[in-house]
Amino acid sequence: MLAHLLLITAVALGMALMRLLRRLEPGQRGYLLVVAGLLVATLIAMRREDVFLSAVVIGFTALTVVIPWGLEGMSRRSFARGQLSWAVRLAAARSILMPGAGLERQQQVLRGLGLLERQGVDAALSYFRELAGEAEDGGELAVIHEQIVSMLFYDQRWSEGIAHFEGQFPPAYAAMRPVLALGLLRAYGEAGRLDNAAGLLRALEDGPLGADPNAAELLGQARLTFLAYAGASRFVDEAVGGGHCKSLGLSQASGALFRGIALARAGERKQAVDELERVHTLAGPSDDRVVRASRAALDMVEQVIELEPELRRYVQAVGERLRSFLQTERLPRRRGPVFVTHFVVLALVVGYVATQLAGAGGLGLLRVGAFTPELWRAGSWGRLFTAGFVQTDLIGLIVDIYAVWLGGHVVERLLGNARMVLITLWGAIAGVLVTVAVGASPAQLIGGGSLIATGVLVAALWTLIPRRTPNLAKRARRSLLLTLWLLLGAQIIETIPGLRGIAVSPFALAAVAGVATILSGALPLSLPKPVRYVLGALAGLSVAAMVAGLWQVAREDVESFALAHREQAYAVQGVAFTTPWSFEETELEVLRGEALPVFEGLIDAQARRDGLRVQLVVAPMKTTASEEAAAEPIVFALDPALRRAVDVREGGALPSSFTTMMGEGGWRSYLVQRNGQAVARVVERPVGEQTAALVAVPPEALELAPVLYASMLRDAAVAEPEGAATAEAAEPVEPQ
Repeated sequence: MLAHLLLITAVALGMALMRLLRRLEPGQRGYLLVVAGLLVATLIAMRREDVFLSAVVIGFTALTVVIPWGLEGMSRRSFARGQLSWAVRLAAARSILMPGAGLERQQQVLRGLGLLERQGVDAALSYFRELAGEAEDGGELAVIHEQIVSMLFYDQRWSEGIAHFEGQFPPAYAAMRPVLALGLLRAYGEAGRLDNAAGLLRALEDGPLGADPNAAELLGQARLTFLAYAGASRFVDEAVGGGHCKSLGLSQASGALFRGIALARAGERKQAVDELERVHTLAGPSDDRVVRASRAALDMVEQVIELEPELRRYVQAVGERLRSFLQTERLPRRRGPVFVTHFVVLALVVGYVATQLAGAGGLGLLRVGAFTPELWRAGSWGRLFTAGFVQTDLIGLIVDIYAVWLGGHVVERLLGNARMVLITLWGAIAGVLVTVAVGASPAQLIGGGSLIATGVLVAALWTLIPRRTPNLAKRARRSLLLTLWLLLGAQIIETIPGLRGIAVSPFALAAVAGVATILSGALPLSLPKPVRYVLGALAGLSVAAMVAGLWQVAREDVESFALAHREQAYAVQGVAFTTPWSFEETELEVLRGEALPVFEGLIDAQARRDGLRVQLVVAPMKTTASEEAAAEPIVFALDPALRRAVDVREGGALPSSFTTMMGEGGWRSYLVQRNGQAVARVVERPVGEQTAALVAVPPEALELAPVLYASMLRDAAVAEPEGAATAEAAEPVEPQ
């Protein structure tokens, strides 16, 4: 458990360090050194296996990285909800836990916003003006003056706000601050300075904002604001009256406000009054400022705008650009939580925790839902749905979660919940079935989060093709594509054969990619309603089938199944064993750092996938000269060099089900110790003139399937000379 926590700590520190390096500001160098030092200490603790140092780095990482990250999210949510006092308190706690992070400027701004909430605009303005008098850094001073301008606009002191802006900043400054530009654009409109408003809008359209597709919504708001104060009621009515408020990021109350202002400036006094009086009936909980603005606009309904010919032509051009923007078919951008992505990530974490609790080796993986062709042929169809969520490796889990999180947000927001469900479940099912079809052995463990992650990554890559998402900024597209391709490469690396974890075939990943291609690449982004309903129904049925499959897997007794399907017969050194398909032959292999070698005999390949060893071995029976009745421990007979490396201690508790299956007498059990620590459990039983034994490394490996292991040792018998196979001629024969 400590090793897992250290690994998670190292990953968290590495991600925090990369984030700091990408966005490093002059005041953050001290915090950068803190994070880098913790990462170095974590690596040292991992190498030395130092418990005290491990506890120190885990604790300090939680305090300086993990908790501040949570406080940052809570502070932002509080600010978005208008709970400024809470936002200030949370940000203050975060700055205390992040030494050298340079959060003083942020704290100053938040403190001023807290004053705005508690004491009003004048108190906040006084506070920021004092800060401006004390500030020496140019960047800090600019931020403070921006806050002063925003406060004046917030209090609808338009002329005063314009004067302060023009006294502190050049005219082009607002084009680099989109939110400030929106406030200034409205201020120019309220003050009747439409020429200045037109110049600001030109700067926005010709600047970086106009070239960024992600800023199209904000630019649409700027055009609508300008048109409303220019009295272009026809264009404003098309924008807010045609159901486009959501496309512009506006509420219904905001749309009514802009329409009322446009009607008033166009000379339609009665219609303007009706529309502005309608604002308070449409207002929601967050529209207080809109209601205040509508009341102020009612006092100005007599103000009619007369445009110069050149300005009238510009207003017409802006209106046409806004109309074109609203009529352009954009990506189906779903608002709200991407709950399928969150559920898949949670399911992967639950799968990993379940494997750790059940014991990731042997039958433990099968108990939590891993797939084998043998169980599939026996009717365990539910494993098709559960196999993709079985997770054994922590690094693999982290990579899979990151892939699903990053790709899932793209897929679910642009393709919808239904296709995200189908890509996740059907892709994993296709990968499992293809692995079986290409000739997997009956006991091969199939599954893993890479099946799910690959499907999501491929679907996201198809979605990000330029012709399918033309409005996505090139820089953002390149960044996403690079990360997604790297994550896909990591999934392909997982197909390299190894002894650990669950087997993932390249054919499986190809099948997953095929399903994702059909659902995301072959089908268009926007689908007709009947097709969406069909996909939604299929997704619902798939989820229901997954729940039913999970219930089926939970009720299965995989140890009893393996006990009833001991269909392999081996003869090792004249002793016959009947085993399930998970056992295979092995030769003598000395493992570096291990107390016991891998002996010649039979080994549980499924248990070995998690570093556990359960072996059936055979050696000639010998008696010592001093104790004729006592047989020499079989581990010394198999490897005489062990006499100098390990000790043998009789006894030790065995699982009750194991002793019950073995029966009374005729066998003995002992622990193999090295430096006083138990490293293996050995259970011996004489078979004719040989000794058969079960070797479990570590001793706890015996608890994976005690009844199964005991039955194989108990049923070992002298092989018949005519049909028995030797260890050298290792072909399994049918049980007699």
